[in-house]
Amino acid sequence: MHRMHSVAAIAATSFTLSHAVAGIVATYDVGAGLYASTIQVDFENGNGYVFTLRWTEPTNGFAALQQAIAGVAGAQLQYQSFSFGQFVTGIGVGTDFQYGEGDLWPVENYWHYWTQVGGQWQVAMFGAGDRTLVDGSADAWVFGSSAAPQAVPGPGVVVALMLAARARRGRRSPLPA
Repeated sequence: MHRMHSVAAIAATSFTLSHAVAGIVATYDVGAGLYASTIQVDFENGNGYVFTLRWTEPTNGFAALQQAIAGVAGAQLQYQSFSFGQFVTGIGVGTDFQYGEGDLWPVENYWHYWTQVGGQWQVAMFGAGDRTLVDGSADAWVFGSSAAPQAVPGPGVVVALMLAARARRGRRSPLPA
């Protein structure tokens, strides 16, 4: 009986936690250095990717996005350069890709740049090239919506998900030969 309650608790926890993080598809750790910043990319379909970028030399938000994308095989970044800076037009990670220049209806069809200040997301009122990263900073790119980036689970939630997945995997019966 006690074992059944444990299985039910794990299943309920797994169900609840999987809904809390359903949009984050993958996380990546890229670069090397003394400092770390987070870069999040949210696609219109709800898929999100989180990059932990490690760096030592001073860098800006646009260079950080370039480094994060370059650190993942098959990922791609498209942008236009202007005298005032770069305008991100396309990002691709995994099977997700979005391109937009803010020229089609609805006018939200472009990559919105966000920064986190005091734990709260704020739409950037400046270009990514104008933002100097600091250790622990967080940037996000959201396509097709002016809504804030989706929530990323804390480390405790990730550990709980891994434990729940391990418990489910351990209960599977072996396949017949």
